[in-house]
Amino acid sequence: MKPIAKQSNKKAAFTIVELLTVMSVIILLIGLLVPGLNLIRRYAKRVRQKAQFHSIGVSLDLFNAEWDGYPPSEALDGAGNPYCGAMKLAEAMVGKDSWGFNTDSDFTAGNATPPLYHNPATLSGRKQYLQLEGANVETIGSLYNPPTPFDPCEAVLCDVYAHRTYTGERKGMPLLYYRANISNTLHSPTTTPLSNNIYNYDDNKDIVALNTYEGEPHLLNPATFYEEIRNKKINIPRPYRADSYILISAGPDGKYGLGADGKTDDVLNYEK
Repeated sequence: MKPIAKQSNKKAAFTIVELLTVMSVIILLIGLLVPGLNLIRRYAKRVRQKAQFHSIGVSLDLFNAEWDGYPPSEALDGAGNPYCGAMKLAEAMVGKDSWGFNTDSDFTAGNATPPLYHNPATLSGRKQYLQLEGANVETIGSLYNPPTPFDPCEAVLCDVYAHRTYTGERKGMPLLYYRANISNTLHSPTTTPLSNNIYNYDDNKDIVALNTYEGEPHLLNPATFYEEIRNKKINIPRPYRADSYILISAGPDGKYGLGADGKTDDVLNYEK
């Protein structure tokens, strides 16, 4: 008869060393995965931003084909009031009241009589070049705490990077829009006046002067603007897209322009 093996009363368990080893491995894996996930999220946001630029670009091309020119981007309206490129882009794409662009508009910021916008009688002539879904249309009054130099009812198109506004809501920064002046050949922050350049920094300077939603100053000034859009593949100073327009998103940090290190996370409607 075979002897019966003696059963141990001790239960199997992990030792402290084994537990610490497992925990260390888990911590290392988390340390490796979290940065990767953040990079994926950032890349996905950038793809969304590029997709928004593509939609706007298609709409601007439709506008250009119909009106033989892209929308203007000068900093003022016909009466000399602040009405910058970002707002003229929104008016051309969706209208000042989001009911569509009025075909009688001359970009005078509603100074026509009777008013072209906010008037139900004018709806019959409207054209919607950009669909509202995904357009991220916001009013200046919902983004910035008054007073500002702008009418709080003025519309802008915002990027996909949400930041907390003074109202507590999370919204993107306005997209900066600059139309090229194809009759000019200059590209320099020292040009006097700046409107003699192909692109005019002053077209959106009042938006930039409003700072971020957190109250921090933007990094965009004439020097950084002309450096950021300069085509370094060409020997003479010349911008990218010298015959059309430029769109700028402030990117994840919510600040337009180059940082002190000469780098930026701005997203533009072209690849350098």
